[in-house]
Amino acid sequence: MAESMPDSRSGDPGSKASIWRRVPAGAPEQTLAKIIIVTGTPGVGKTIIGKLLARKTGSTFLSLGDIVRRNRLHKGFDRRSGSYIINGRAVEKKLQKYFEDHREKGMVFETHFVSSIIHKTPGVVAVVLRLDPVVLARRLGARNWPKRKIWENVEAEIIDLSLYDAFKVLGKARVYEIDATGKRPGNIVREVLNVLSRKEGWSSKSNWLEKYDPILLSKRIL
Repeated sequence: MAESMPDSRSGDPGSKASIWRRVPAGAPEQTLAKIIIVTGTPGVGKTIIGKLLARKTGSTFLSLGDIVRRNRLHKGFDRRSGSYIINGRAVEKKLQKYFEDHREKGMVFETHFVSSIIHKTPGVVAVVLRLDPVVLARRLGARNWPKRKIWENVEAEIIDLSLYDAFKVLGKARVYEIDATGKRPGNIVREVLNVLSRKEGWSSKSNWLEKYDPILLSKRIL
């Protein structure tokens, strides 16, 4: 399942030494991926965890929303969804440049989805944050989101949409799933660093369909 890597003693750009970096001081002597994507359904805590993870690893933090707004890489604002309509080709081009510029220092990139704009390049892994759908609904409700929009995102969480998007682009060996329900940010980051250092790839953490009936849950929310 693990991906084969070139000899770590070589100094070429494709070597293991160039696409992995050491974990923070005091952690086990392991290596971490150069570019860590933190993804998941809106409301799961990506921004908080991403920023803390970047601080712990000495990496640069960047979010998809920041890139789109700062560089006007969108085709307008969709009032119904309350989000920008992304110019995929322009974002892909800009994002690859960011990745290349930060390949040595490292980057934590926060996004609510992983798509073809992110290439399966060496040193890129994804951490998919999960959250109990009922907890997620409460969080989004606290943001005064419309009930329909809350349900759309809760439904996406129930059916593992962010997880399978990451699988499609990066493959299971480069995807790590973390259940953030009921955990403090610092504990979540420690768990992320632990699974990344082991480099074992994906293992199932959450199956919301075993816990909730989508029809009954939709009636509670709508």
